[in-house]
Amino acid sequence: MSKILKKATGVISGETLNKKFEQYALVENPFPSTPYVNQDSPEKKYNGSIYEESIRLDEFNKISLNFLKVPQANPDHLRLAFISDTSFIGRGNGKSSFLLQLHKTINKDYCLDISDNQNKCFSIYFSPEGSGVVKNFDKFVDNFFLAICKSNIINEALAVLRYEAITNLNKWNEGSDPSELEEAELINNLNNTEWVRSNVSCYKKYFTKVILENSWLTSLPSEFPLYRDLTTVSLSNQETFVEYYKTLRKDKAKLDFVFDHLVGLFLAAGFNGSYVLVDDFEKIPDFQSSNQKKDFSTQLRAVLFDGGYLNARIGFFNFFLALHAGVPRLMQEAWSLAGMEQRVPMIPSSTEQKHIINFSKLENKHAVTLIKKYLLEFRESSYTGDELYPFNEDSIVSLANNSEMNISKMLKNANHILELASEADVKNIDTDFIKGYFSKKSDTSISDEEMVAKSQTVDLISKIKAGK
Repeated sequence: MSKILKKATGVISGETLNKKFEQYALVENPFPSTPYVNQDSPEKKYNGSIYEESIRLDEFNKISLNFLKVPQANPDHLRLAFISDTSFIGRGNGKSSFLLQLHKTINKDYCLDISDNQNKCFSIYFSPEGSGVVKNFDKFVDNFFLAICKSNIINEALAVLRYEAITNLNKWNEGSDPSELEEAELINNLNNTEWVRSNVSCYKKYFTKVILENSWLTSLPSEFPLYRDLTTVSLSNQETFVEYYKTLRKDKAKLDFVFDHLVGLFLAAGFNGSYVLVDDFEKIPDFQSSNQKKDFSTQLRAVLFDGGYLNARIGFFNFFLALHAGVPRLMQEAWSLAGMEQRVPMIPSSTEQKHIINFSKLENKHAVTLIKKYLLEFRESSYTGDELYPFNEDSIVSLANNSEMNISKMLKNANHILELASEADVKNIDTDFIKGYFSKKSDTSISDEEMVAKSQTVDLISKIKAGK
């Protein structure tokens, strides 16, 4: 057998690593070792699914009142919001977890439950590519379209349109109506050519013609992917839309497709809006020149308000931009030159502004609630003791304040502290243990700085030239 297929007899298992936390009635270390949320991780302590809604209830209620519950049919509804830090404590204040929870809450019943059936809206969540990849609006739209595809909402829209057209034509084979199927199966079946062929008593071009007679779709160009169903063997699906998007070379063609044609498709499928949650928006202006900031702001204005797109006319996509505290000042001049400061001010004023959701620093009580939530998620089922064990309220407050009330720092430090306590066989993590941890951490940091300051610099270029 090839060596790459052979297995070692000594296997490192997660159970062995986690056994040391049994003394605290925990199945493993409940706190993340890295400070950032990754929505694609299968592990709940990293993907944002551990969430204590009471901590950000005020922020959610403001969004619900001013956006989710406001009828999308009202042409004056707000179309742009900022979720902004109020303090300069860096990233990690919990905006990502909040946005992911908001994303799930909206999509749970497409906002019908929240809006008393006035709005059927889906949510799209994404974080722009970093390191200066997204400097212009074209790249931003690319990221946005990829997020739309990742949500599978195009396949859902196509499934709705096909179901309604076939039902109106009364062309289901006996016993084939899929309306009682599970949602995922219904969507997959109605985008599956063979399943439709076996369960529908007419050719697909006939029900496709019915779909294309919808008033929201009559102005679509003939190259729009749905038109393929009139001539090709296979049904169009989300992949067809992705391939079509790749053929669009001009920025204007992409804008037309996303903010005009796709909006028409979603409206035809019964949606009347969408909430687009853009996390880490600072990744964009942090790398833009002044002109790039202005161009970006101007194009955002065009697609949201006055660019002639269907989206601008009705406000289908409602954008929420999550910002760190420095972004409004960074964008101020470009935002104003693009005429956006008059429409949607980014700089907070002294009066209450419905479109600005301030993300304040945590209070001590919130820190205690948060740590308790993580402990509960990984607590042994038979445990009936103190909910905060091995911490206590005072030690958690000390942990939070030494972490600058920054959620990511707090959770990462809690991970390290619990590791150290378990290795030292410490039964109770009190304030003295917390202070000792941060004191050693500070000493290590100072020592590293002194080492760097004392080390001699080496001119590598000179050495290379000298042939050494």
